[in-house]
Formats: sequence, C-alpha cells, structure tokens
Amino acid sequence: MEAGGPPTPPQSPGNPNLPAWGAPGSTGAPDAQASSGKPSGLWWAGAVVVAIALAIGGYFLGSSHEADNYKPGASGYQEIYTAGAQAGAAVGDQAGKKTGARYGKQVGYKTGNADGIKEGTASGTAAGASAALGGFSWNNGTHYIVTTIDPTLSGVPTAIGTQSPMEANIEYSLCNGDTTTVCSTAKKK
Repeated sequence: MEAGGPPTPPQSPGNPNLPAWGAPGSTGAPDAQASSGKPSGLWWAGAVVVAIALAIGGYFLGSSHEADNYKPGASGYQEIYTAGAQAGAAVGDQAGKKTGARYGKQVGYKTGNADGIKEGTASGTAAGASAALGGFSWNNGTHYIVTTIDPTLSGVPTAIGTQSPMEANIEYSLCNGDTTTVCSTAKKK
C-alpha cells in the first residue's frame, strides 16, 4: 500500500492470456464506471425494475389483505358501515329540514290564510251586525218596534236608528197621516 493513496487490492495470479480487469485495452470489465466502484446504468435500470416489481407486489398483497378487512362481518366493514350511515343520516337530516321548512311554509300559508279568512269573516259579520243593529241590546223572544237610518258602515244596506220593545195588552198600528210611525193604544178589556 502506498502512502497517501487509495488502497490497492491484492493481485491474484490470473491467466496470463487474459488482460487484468481495468487494464488498458481490456474488454473483460463491465465498463469504466464499474471499475471505478460506481454502479452502471444497467445496474440502475435493473434496480428500478426490481423496485417497481416489489411495489406492485406489495400493493396487491396489501390491497388483498386490506379488502379482507371490509368484507361483511369483519371489523373494518362495521366501521365503514357506521361512518357511512352517520354521514348519510346527516345529509338526510339537512335535506329533510329544507324540505320540511318548504312544505311547512306551504301548509302554514294555507292554514293561516283559511284561519284569517274565517276570523275576518266572523269579525266583519260581527261589525256589520253591530252597525246594522245599532249597538242596542236585544233579548230573545221580545218583539221590537224599530226605525231605520242610513248605515255608517260600507256594505251594510240599512241600520236601526231606534228600538222600542213591544208590550203586552197594547195595540200597535201605523199612524193615520204618517205611515212611517207606529202608534199604540191600550187594549180595551
């Protein structure tokens, strides 16, 4: 070994008819890079092919094993099923709320509109009756003599201006000379 230089491999006796590896003009060395200790391009190509083959084999071996975890009854299957069911339920709930709100507005409008018409009709009838009957108190079974006036509420054809309950043992008739007035006289016994 020389001082300060790279170590030299021991020489082995070889065939004197064959040139030594790495000797000038030798054709036995794979290439100049191989003799310098660096892998050749052919070596790299082979390494890449082997790496690809190992990766593909590992993928198929792993995916085959992984697929077994997701067959019905396996633990992975239940996990995926549960996650899918929860995600589906969440999406379904959101869609249901939107549809429910839209349907609720339609039904609510129809119901509210019908109730509003009913309430409005009842309120209008009461207001019209009050306007037409003059706001007087009325007793069932009692007969009244009334006079009419022009109504103050639009849509009411006539209104009562005065009200007088009829009494027993009194005769009522239109007055002579004024047929718009009722006259009364006591009945003779």
